[in-house]
Amino acid sequence: MKRIKFKRTNAFTLIELLIVISIIAILAATMIPNFIGFDTEARLTATKTNLDTLRTRITLFRAKEGRYPSSLQELLDTYYLDVGVKKPYLTKIPPEMISSKSGKNEFIDITSPEEPITREGGWVYYTDTAEVHINLDESLDRKWGEYEGQKPIDW
Repeated sequence: MKRIKFKRTNAFTLIELLIVISIIAILAATMIPNFIGFDTEARLTATKTNLDTLRTRITLFRAKEGRYPSSLQELLDTYYLDVGVKKPYLTKIPPEMISSKSGKNEFIDITSPEEPITREGGWVYYTDTAEVHINLDESLDRKWGEYEGQKPIDW
């Protein structure tokens, strides 16, 4: 009787592959939900921070110039001295990130809240009250998480 010799090869068995795939699937199932809302949360935070920046710069303009800007454009065009260094109030209008993932830094200047806004995103500056708001008055949908139902113009 002749014996058959099997040559042992270095390879993974089907069971080992299934175990590794199962572990990867479990890890993915626990990690992916943490990243799903990350993009929208970051866009909301960036927009609110940029809104605060605009409001702060308008306040600085008022403190230095003794009046409010007649347009947001004036924040770009007017300079002030900061310890002898000439600086603009803003180097560029910061983007609003809710209406578009790439951001919108356009703005409109209107006289009062009674005037209609364009609702196209960006910023709206009320020249009679020196207030700046987000140029969106539609309620946010559920993809915005805890901000669902809020209107960005009210922030």
